[in-house]
Amino acid sequence: MVKGNIFVDREESLSNLWLFIIANTTILALLINVLSLHFGTNDVAPHLLYIPVVIAAYWYPNRGPVFAVIISLLYLGTVSFFSQADLTVLLASSIKCYVLIGVSVVVSSLATHMRRNEIKYRGLFNNSEAGVGLVNLADLTVREANDRFGQMLGYDREELQGFPFFDLWTSPEDRDHFTKILKTHNSIENFETRFTSKDKGVRWVLASTGKLADNQLVWTMVDITDRKKTEEQLLIKDHAISSSIAPIAILDLDFAVTYVNQAFVKTMGYYHENELVGKPTRAIMATGETDDEIRDAVMKHGSWLGETVLLKYDRTSFYVLLWINMVRDETGKPVCVMASFIDVTEKKQMERVKREALGQIEHNIEQFAILGDHIRNPLAVIVGLSSLTPGDISDKILLQAKEIDRIITQLDMGWIESEKVRDFVRKYYMTGPGEIVSDTKTLKGRVYRPQG
Repeated sequence: MVKGNIFVDREESLSNLWLFIIANTTILALLINVLSLHFGTNDVAPHLLYIPVVIAAYWYPNRGPVFAVIISLLYLGTVSFFSQADLTVLLASSIKCYVLIGVSVVVSSLATHMRRNEIKYRGLFNNSEAGVGLVNLADLTVREANDRFGQMLGYDREELQGFPFFDLWTSPEDRDHFTKILKTHNSIENFETRFTSKDKGVRWVLASTGKLADNQLVWTMVDITDRKKTEEQLLIKDHAISSSIAPIAILDLDFAVTYVNQAFVKTMGYYHENELVGKPTRAIMATGETDDEIRDAVMKHGSWLGETVLLKYDRTSFYVLLWINMVRDETGKPVCVMASFIDVTEKKQMERVKREALGQIEHNIEQFAILGDHIRNPLAVIVGLSSLTPGDISDKILLQAKEIDRIITQLDMGWIESEKVRDFVRKYYMTGPGEIVSDTKTLKGRVYRPQG
């Protein structure tokens, strides 16, 4: 764990050990100097004082120079005692002590700078949002990892120390590919692969790695599992839209086309989607007034559903049932407009045929009624005139007149039945009054305002 002082990586046991070493080497160096001064050969022995001074300056940089001053004073005192306060000897010894103190200051400064850099990079290592780990290339085990590395894979940092690095890989193919690249390159960037998490299943990671000088590999990764899932969902949705048999278009907030599927391109009579991308909806609407009304409805209510008229590539008009909806993000902000339609031109033409047939039926019924009246009028005259004729002739004329009247009565009954048929057809087979499609190049759509 990270400590709060500058010696974040120094273990307490090693600190106590080096303190013991410093004390013993100091005593030993001073004793050797006492003996060398006693025998009058003090050329080499003073250099032994560098050992405890350098060790102290490295492990205790804040107190290293003070320790060097103390040793220097002890050494000068020893020299003064054995040299009978000879100024030449004391001057030479003082120079050695100055050098000793200078070395201690330099080593302490370098050690302090090194510790600060180590703390800085250790902080980056431990507090990074990316998972960072060190891998020993000799045995391919995880030597060290930060907390984020462990959290991604469901491990504690202690569990990962010594963990076989290749056991984290889900795909042997990705692992072999990584190894092959690493043999020829000292670094790899933006490498996507899958790692096996201890408690989260398979996780997608985006990794970068590089070799270090001490036969280690630094591995940095971020978890992209959610991004991969989102990409997969978007891919599915994109395929669903692009392969849909219903014409679908995506518009920007200015109602310009940004995307159309193949069904849209085919239905509109174009050759390629690029011919439609960038066009405003006004360019494919039969009338600008309808386009403005639809825009206003979508911006005000969020959607529009109704029948209108679109123009194909060859400027041919056709009826469609159009649905336009505003697409919003999770905050409710509009991001685009989605439109789809169904070609209802054949339906409109069928309605025209049915209306024409119904009109013909009504015309025939009226003709039947008029024809019955026209027959009965001369028949009444014939019956009246037959009464003036005596004998069997009059009876025969009346008999035939009754037969004609019976036939006309049957026609009247058929006319009544025809009216019932007309009412039935009107009720169950007609969709309403609507417009009669007589020329598909001059269609006019009906606009239905959205409900609510």
